[in-house]
Amino acid sequence: MWEANLLLCWRRFSHHEEPKYDARATAMNVSPQAGSQAKPGRTFTRVELLVVMTIILAAPGAIAKDGWIKLFNGRNLAGWTQKTGDAKFYVSDGCIVGEAVSESEKNSVLCTVKNYTNFILELDFKVDHQLFSGVHIRSEYAAKEIRQVWKGVAYTIPAGNVYGYLVLIDPSPNHRWWTASLYDERWWSAGIYDERRRLWLYPGALGGDPDDFSRQGREIFKTNDWNHLQIVALGDSIKTCFNGVGCAQINDSMNTTGFIGLQVRDWISDDDHENLPGAKVRFKNIRLKLASPGSSMTEPQPNHKI
Repeated sequence: MWEANLLLCWRRFSHHEEPKYDARATAMNVSPQAGSQAKPGRTFTRVELLVVMTIILAAPGAIAKDGWIKLFNGRNLAGWTQKTGDAKFYVSDGCIVGEAVSESEKNSVLCTVKNYTNFILELDFKVDHQLFSGVHIRSEYAAKEIRQVWKGVAYTIPAGNVYGYLVLIDPSPNHRWWTASLYDERWWSAGIYDERRRLWLYPGALGGDPDDFSRQGREIFKTNDWNHLQIVALGDSIKTCFNGVGCAQINDSMNTTGFIGLQVRDWISDDDHENLPGAKVRFKNIRLKLASPGSSMTEPQPNHKI
């Protein structure tokens, strides 16, 4: 609401030569009146207001007029925190970079400070071929050991781990799907995985044919280039779209809310073992739009400005 008010204020402000605004009155949502006992407040020039508006709208979490929220400001990791793992996360050339340092016992996850429930999430990524990565949604952090029972099955999440839905980034032909009859090469980017609990959901327990998914993934993945990922989470429905192609779709409600996370996985295929340290994944154009399961809003076409 305050972003919209600020934009409205600027539009009105820009139509006058040298207007002044009473900041104290504006903050109280009242107008100074003749004969009022209130003391004059701080006034802003047009340039000052423009600077303030630019800073606010560029901040992480700023809401654009079309409803999209920037989760990454392009400059630093404000609004994010690393929960687990030894990988390095930093900003370079307007991207969030996840850099593997060595194999460890835990995946490394950079998480949003805020939780999100129903949303459309879009981002672009570029990943070195030997590195596993992924995007967590509706995920949580186990500060201590957690035991959960879901549909009669008990799960234990060890302390110090992130758990929840993970949309995988799977770039290497050396990552194998051990039961596939048509393709040994997996290529399961945009598949949905349940971290630390049920493992593969799509393709897996909740749908999808592994061989078909491998075939499609190999065709649409852009090696050594930017890829676009869209995730739509509305109620118990989770869908993924990868480079403009629909991929995974499940109905599940084991987690209904949680943070967004950027992951560097703690292991890779044996063929790439010696190349893990220094391998990188880059993320940019990370944005999110809040939604409602009962709304009439249609799912947008992927934003391909990469």
